[in-house]
Amino acid sequence: MRDPREIAALLYELADRVAFAGESPFKVRAYREAARRLEMHAVDPGSLDALEAAPGIGKKLAQKIVLMAQGELPPGLMRRREDQPPELSALLRLPGVGPSTARHLWAQGIGTVAGLRDRLEAGEQVGGVSQGQRRQLLRAFAERRLGVPLPDLMRVTEALRGDAPGIAPTGQLRRLDPTVLHPRWLVTRSEAEAARRGLPLVLEGIWTIGPDAVLAADEDAFGPVLLWHTGPESFLREVGDALARQGLRLAADGLYRDERQVPCRTEAELFEAAGLAWVAPPLRGLDPAARKEAPTRVLGDLHTHSTWSDGLEDIARMAEAAIERGYSYLAVSDHSQGLKVANGLTPERFREQRREIERLRRTLPEDFALLQGCEVDIRGDGSLDLPDDLLEELDIVIASVHNHFDQDVASATERLVRAIRHPLVTAIGHPGARKLGERPPIAADWEKVFAAARDTGTALELSASPRRLDLDYRWLDRQGPQGLLFVIDTDAHSVHELDYMPLGIAQAQKAGVKSGQVLNAGPVAAWKRPLVAR
Repeated sequence: MRDPREIAALLYELADRVAFAGESPFKVRAYREAARRLEMHAVDPGSLDALEAAPGIGKKLAQKIVLMAQGELPPGLMRRREDQPPELSALLRLPGVGPSTARHLWAQGIGTVAGLRDRLEAGEQVGGVSQGQRRQLLRAFAERRLGVPLPDLMRVTEALRGDAPGIAPTGQLRRLDPTVLHPRWLVTRSEAEAARRGLPLVLEGIWTIGPDAVLAADEDAFGPVLLWHTGPESFLREVGDALARQGLRLAADGLYRDERQVPCRTEAELFEAAGLAWVAPPLRGLDPAARKEAPTRVLGDLHTHSTWSDGLEDIARMAEAAIERGYSYLAVSDHSQGLKVANGLTPERFREQRREIERLRRTLPEDFALLQGCEVDIRGDGSLDLPDDLLEELDIVIASVHNHFDQDVASATERLVRAIRHPLVTAIGHPGARKLGERPPIAADWEKVFAAARDTGTALELSASPRRLDLDYRWLDRQGPQGLLFVIDTDAHSVHELDYMPLGIAQAQKAGVKSGQVLNAGPVAAWKRPLVAR
């Protein structure tokens, strides 16, 4: 059976190709909604009954999905691939490129991301691409040079495990950096050939990963070789010093006592030999004192969505899932009215939602708090698209950018600073508004943004959503995270996405954030508005 995400990718591609051909928009929406449900594990692709019962999936599409789960490819997809751009879906994920622009590009012989990039970076005029689009695309291509997005590489790792179950990511990938410049994996020599057969890969038409990305180690040296290639250098020195005190030496190819190699199959064995407690890879860039203060868990998720806006689960199911995960609280923070594509809520609908939340509270355990929040849109000028009298009634207000991504530095900075200074805003959601591999972050002056956040006590979100991982810890200014407050959230639109939280915690750890700086690492009473006098 195909993985639901594989089927989702095929359905997204089919939707893109139907849209490119100018065919039925209803069919496009149906394919995309079905893909979204599969991507978020909200429906079983092998169950015809479950598929037919899911909103927006009719009998014909359900039958098609079941066949796809069994390995068949839709004939319509195969047919369209023959006479449409080979990398259509990758092109459509670029900022400002829709079906109409893609048709203009294809008429000029541009059907790949690399082809478009080369033409634009050479300064050539490309029909159908405005000057504004050109600027945005060039920024996106510059951003891609930072490396391959982490979620793409996580999928590659999963795929490689089919042939090489013992494969392990290394370096930035294992330390969970948002982008990875030179991805590498480590396998035992017995699995090396099988792993290399899965490569080379070309991801999104830009990043090429060849067979040399697979490293091999002897089984008896796998632990120290994995540590060596995970890094960083400061941590290798720390472990090396601890091993030296035990009369051992760490090398690129194994663990040694004098000149004799010491068998060591796992990192756990290596840490034990060094007399050290195991350290999670995202923490390895910190000194030991900072590691002790880093967050390792949260007590609740403050940015989630329900079927009231564009989520796939109702509030009751999201609350139940939060309880199952041991949380003390959950905030349902649905979109506000400005984001019509996400079925954003008007003030009247927020008040109607509150009545449902109040009813649900009476059915939930006494030690669990179900909170009502919102993800309010930050307009282009920094104002919010909900009135203050409604915001005052909510438990938490997350303010986020969802449009006007191409503003200049001054405008983008003032926009964020104005929202940060709003007295009713608890946190700024995914502050850079980026999507890894698709849309670059807005061009803000982060030093000024951080200064405003320090001054007001407004928290900044560290989004655990794999396509965002935003705020990026690498944007922090010379003061680092000092004086800032944070929330670590998943932006979950389904129960499955609640499980992304460890990715967000890892970004906080890498930034050197202390547990006491994370609002949702503490109880509700410690942060619930008013947080500070502003």
